[in-house]
Amino acid sequence: MHRKLLITMLIIIAITAGFLLLSWQVTTAAEGETKPVESPLGMEPYIWDPIELPSKNCLNTNLKDCLNSSPNLVDIDGNGSLDIVVATNNGHIVVVRPNGQILWDRDISGEFSMPPDRLEINSSPSVGDIDNDGHMEIVVGVGTIHPQICNHGGVIALSHTGQTEPGWPQHSEDWAVDPVGCRDSIFATPALGNLDDDPELEIVAGGFDMRLYAWNHDGTLLPGFPPDSWLRERYNWSVLEDHLADVMWSSPTLADMDGDGYLDIVTGTSEGNQGDGWHCPYRLPNGWRSGYCGGSIYIVNRFGELTFGRPYHILETIQSSPAVTDLDLDGYPDIVVGTGDFYRNHSPDHPEYGFQLLAWDRFGNDLPGWGPDEPEGWGGNVNGPVTASPSIGDIAGDEKPEVVVAVKEERKLYAWHHDGRPVAGFPMTPVDLFGQTISSFDVGTGFLLADYDGDSKMEILFSQGWVVTVVDGDGRQITAPSFPNGLPIYYTNGSLLNNPVVGDIDGDNRLEMLSANSFLYGWELANSHDNAEWLMWKLNPERVPTLPLPARLALPVDELFVFKDRHEPGPLITHIEIKNMGDIPMNWTAERPTGVILSPSSGTIGPRGTQSVRIQVDRSILQIGYNNISGIRFHATTGNGETVPGSPAPVSMRVFFGDTFENLLPMILNVH
Repeated sequence: MHRKLLITMLIIIAITAGFLLLSWQVTTAAEGETKPVESPLGMEPYIWDPIELPSKNCLNTNLKDCLNSSPNLVDIDGNGSLDIVVATNNGHIVVVRPNGQILWDRDISGEFSMPPDRLEINSSPSVGDIDNDGHMEIVVGVGTIHPQICNHGGVIALSHTGQTEPGWPQHSEDWAVDPVGCRDSIFATPALGNLDDDPELEIVAGGFDMRLYAWNHDGTLLPGFPPDSWLRERYNWSVLEDHLADVMWSSPTLADMDGDGYLDIVTGTSEGNQGDGWHCPYRLPNGWRSGYCGGSIYIVNRFGELTFGRPYHILETIQSSPAVTDLDLDGYPDIVVGTGDFYRNHSPDHPEYGFQLLAWDRFGNDLPGWGPDEPEGWGGNVNGPVTASPSIGDIAGDEKPEVVVAVKEERKLYAWHHDGRPVAGFPMTPVDLFGQTISSFDVGTGFLLADYDGDSKMEILFSQGWVVTVVDGDGRQITAPSFPNGLPIYYTNGSLLNNPVVGDIDGDNRLEMLSANSFLYGWELANSHDNAEWLMWKLNPERVPTLPLPARLALPVDELFVFKDRHEPGPLITHIEIKNMGDIPMNWTAERPTGVILSPSSGTIGPRGTQSVRIQVDRSILQIGYNNISGIRFHATTGNGETVPGSPAPVSMRVFFGDTFENLLPMILNVH
């Protein structure tokens, strides 16, 4: 078991201390409103004066810009406009209207038995209507990342007015992480989604207490949660009942991985493997359990059971947060996730097993074009740990998904096509306005994908030092690599350790960008279209980085076996259901042989929908005995005419035409 600390904020603060030549003063009125000020010379103007947020000093400094929580953007008060939701480093949840006015500010420190203004929030707020009452709720994990600080952990849900929801907060255990006597933190950002048959949303998060939680909207746990570790049954380790074998930095996503119509939970963990042929090819950290190492992806269903019977293990921790999409375009969900750096940092051998971006099918196999056996530069092969989380969208303008991630240590930005080919212009090294590569690209960081310049392709936006950097889909940096040089600079007066958010908050069909440290900043992206495929950290307000699966045609069988009594008048009639297994509508048509009528013979099937097709066979084409009828074939296309996976889908019929009573009578007589 191990304990990993996130210390990059101190490094960034030290490096960026020289930026004071660009700093400016923002004063506040007695009511807490910022007075008008001009943006720094040569920087992009703000949409309103930077708003001072509640904050406390970072550890061992007198600086306050150590905000790991990333803002959310959603209509909280139901007035049709997007509001900004920010969680601060001293226990406040703040909601800001699009005009820069604070809607409400709630200190939740007391809900976790902490003094006012002392609770740490390192998770990012998730927002959704969890209780199906027509109003949004805010859900966030809490707790410290510093073992020398006592700061209780757990999860809380607030109403759209800032009141604590019934059944909340839920407290984590004091189980694995120092200091003793303090409930362990939940660093992971909760995912909100409907796991079961009720109309409310469930809340899923993993903690430093080694527990994977799934709560109902009222704070009660779903049956089967927290689940046991996979190692519990194999080795009869009672300590792993209701716990995994290690902490969770990774934030979960939700996706129907097995096609049963229900969402599963996909999350990275620091839980390794042991025994049964598992071998640790590097020396273990001091005090480590012999033979235990690595990390894993857990895929768990709504009952807390491993969906495919086991987790998928690698030889490094997985601290990155997974995204799910159909990357290889076969109609099935795939997992894209970075790795971690614990064994890289703590093994005396400093192994490089975390030097990869994983692209797996739902069974844990490398996708074609991805994996360690591919050529250098292809399919996730990189030169440093991938603790940041990937984003997926069309940056190349080819109407297919590309994968974007940055690599810790070498500080490069990578992009690959869906088939593992590197995108032209990548990898590239982004720099800040002083030409420095100071971003850590560590746990909890990610990338926005938005049409920044109105070219109908996605550009890449991310925090870097004291600025937000924008990179085009061809690897060209759009924001300034030096100061001044005439290119845009989205500057904040302090370190940015989290992720920005974009959305059209003023209704002008252009995007605005918001970013937060101890102040909240906003910019108009003047040349943008209001099109973004990855809006914020973990994609969307519910923080579920699962992209819609493309349409996929499926039939329940490829052969129908039907009886028709020759004495019964009329045609033979049976039915078959054709299904769309994807999240995008599909158009379908059918071919038929002579003597067969299909009704309907064409149409559109919506997401996850079915269509019952009546099959009528003219008795004149049937002969006494068994008949084989082929030539029924279903075709499906997308709205732009592309053939969907699973198409064409043939189905044949085997028909017995004769005295069905005599044919079936022996089977009936033999039933006892």
